[in-house]
Amino acid sequence: MEESGACDTSGGDDSNSGDGDNTDSDDDTDTGNNGDTDSGNNDDTDSGSGGGTGGSDDSDTYISGQNYRKGEEVCYDGDLFVAQWWANGDDHPTDALTAENTWGSPWLLKEADGCSSDGGSDDDTGTGGNDGGSDNDNNDNSDDGNDNSDSTPITISASVSQTQITGGGTVTLDASSSGGDGNLSYSWAQLSPASPEADIASATSASTTVTLPSSTFDVSYVFSLIVSDGDTTEEAQITVQNLAVDDTDEDDDDDNTDGSESSVTANISASSINVGCSGTVNLDGSGSTGGSDISYIWSQTSGPVVKMTNYTGSATSVTLSEVYSDVTYTFQLTASDSTQASDVDEVSISQDGCAAADGYVMGISELEAAEESITSSDSLLQEVKDTVETRDNAVVEAVQPGRSANPENVLRVESILSEEDWDYLFALRAEEYTYTNFLRAVAKFPAFCGDYTDGRDAEAICRKSMAVMFAHYAQETGAHATGWEVPEWRQGLYWLREIGWTEDTSGGYGACDASSSWAAEAWPCAINSDGGYKSYFGRGAKQLSWNYNYGPFSQAMYGDIYTLLEAPELVADTWLNLASSIFFFVYPQPPKPSILHVIDGTWEPNSVDLANNLTSGFGVTTNIINGAIECSSGTEDYRSQYRIEYYQSTAEYFGVEIPADEELGCANMGQFQTGGAASLDIYWDKDWGWSADTPNNESYACQLVNYQTAYSALNEGDYAKCVEGNFDMTIDYQD
Repeated sequence: MEESGACDTSGGDDSNSGDGDNTDSDDDTDTGNNGDTDSGNNDDTDSGSGGGTGGSDDSDTYISGQNYRKGEEVCYDGDLFVAQWWANGDDHPTDALTAENTWGSPWLLKEADGCSSDGGSDDDTGTGGNDGGSDNDNNDNSDDGNDNSDSTPITISASVSQTQITGGGTVTLDASSSGGDGNLSYSWAQLSPASPEADIASATSASTTVTLPSSTFDVSYVFSLIVSDGDTTEEAQITVQNLAVDDTDEDDDDDNTDGSESSVTANISASSINVGCSGTVNLDGSGSTGGSDISYIWSQTSGPVVKMTNYTGSATSVTLSEVYSDVTYTFQLTASDSTQASDVDEVSISQDGCAAADGYVMGISELEAAEESITSSDSLLQEVKDTVETRDNAVVEAVQPGRSANPENVLRVESILSEEDWDYLFALRAEEYTYTNFLRAVAKFPAFCGDYTDGRDAEAICRKSMAVMFAHYAQETGAHATGWEVPEWRQGLYWLREIGWTEDTSGGYGACDASSSWAAEAWPCAINSDGGYKSYFGRGAKQLSWNYNYGPFSQAMYGDIYTLLEAPELVADTWLNLASSIFFFVYPQPPKPSILHVIDGTWEPNSVDLANNLTSGFGVTTNIINGAIECSSGTEDYRSQYRIEYYQSTAEYFGVEIPADEELGCANMGQFQTGGAASLDIYWDKDWGWSADTPNNESYACQLVNYQTAYSALNEGDYAKCVEGNFDMTIDYQD
């Protein structure tokens, strides 16, 4: 999905070859794990016609950089390989020859010399003459030197001791009754989900025990068995359901699944609440109480921007330099335990003004009045500001399923989407994508599934919003495994972190050099333990990437750009993993409207939009997300087609009627242009105007512009920051 608020340095080039490189603001081609390239792309043409001389009739020559789906076969250097699961473009078939285990590579050598000696190149010409890949000796493809006409085929007999367990435990996978020629070798592997991971005791034995960890939600495990006799291989799959323990009747205050109030109490102890002219304040959250494994998140919610020394530990500190006028800072601590019980505490620190004024002095009230005067005159801007409004995190963290005091939009979601529905729709999801996290993400944004005062049907809009969002989840973060028992439209949220990246990885996805990018100064990259920059790779349902997206998202979630710049892992490990997708859902990127405004009818295409065939419907939401890649070609892109199919399924599940005239695709749509109905200036930049009453006759004001800057009109207070950042001036916070 497209990065909301992204610093568009790509020029709209969205060709990141399916590896999850989400580097630009116009297209988030998903996680790199999702199949957004035509895996195979081979039209099942006879391999002989591509130069093969008697190889597999259904196998194409391997093409470097192309992605392949499970079950697809390719030829390389005369050998026949099969993809065991999704194979990315950088997964080479020959990796299977050096992998220590069969699960060490997505590729498996199916048959040595199983293809003609086509050299492994995608442009080889063979020696089969003009017969479309016929054998050199015209002996019905029996020229491989391996006459297996008398061999006994492998027969797999695989069983499991229990197909369903509750609360974790051990099951036995058994294939000892399998038959075939010679000595059989066995390879067991967990195909899904990616997490939580089961413990396979003996992956290369005919029979093995598998220990499934206890989980707070139902997990459907798929295990793969590959049996080989040295010449051929066969594969089978076994599914085991691991059900969560239903302990709602137990007297366990730590679970909080029955809608009770949080069992965690956040507590901040400050070394001082008034620092005088300047000083350092130590903040300690270790006095917070509650369940086990308490985690901490710090943020600053008001006052001039300062940076703390730590954003995720039990304690932090902040140094306050001299200021011109008396100011008050507010710092917030979120404490959570392993059961998702959470609480928020705040502390206010006052500081006495003592520094001399630096330049022209303007009162904060004067700056706020100027901001209000400019923004209140634009009705569309006001509508957008209402849509992106957020709740305080103290309200968000208190949300629990079934809690009667949940915000009204959360209660509406709960009435439509139960936890059982969540488990069904996302049967293969990463465990961090919990139902509670989704409800908290919803709580943060009152407009999502919120009320309407003009007669619009809030429940119908809510149902359609989830149907649309979940369809895009399936495309953006889905497993895309065609052979699995769970259909693809229910495979969404499979990927949490971009493949190939870990929290220990330094560098990548960061505009961190202040000498080459203003974004590096606006949203500074944090430093990793090894001295390198932290990596802002794709995380969460949105696969949020780049520091210039983490910073604005952090500002929206915490009122503090530094929280997620310093601790980007929170976008994967907390409710932010789903809030990032709702953030994108409700935020516009002019001249594109928000997806919510498309669904609820706020966006009404004008003549500029209609000239580009931009009309309300599911297709235009794809255009908003990935239009530069999937739309406007005249032929429906396969990724767009997947989205359509997923939407038809999610719409049916939610009881959403798809009108016969709704445009589901985007092949014939143009791109959004300036002058369209959603064109809107939402950033502040220096006003170069003239003033008779100020030093050097400068304006000491900012104006709305249609290009991205560090200051957003959707963030209260950014106008004052813009003026301060562009002029030689000092803000008087006591005015």
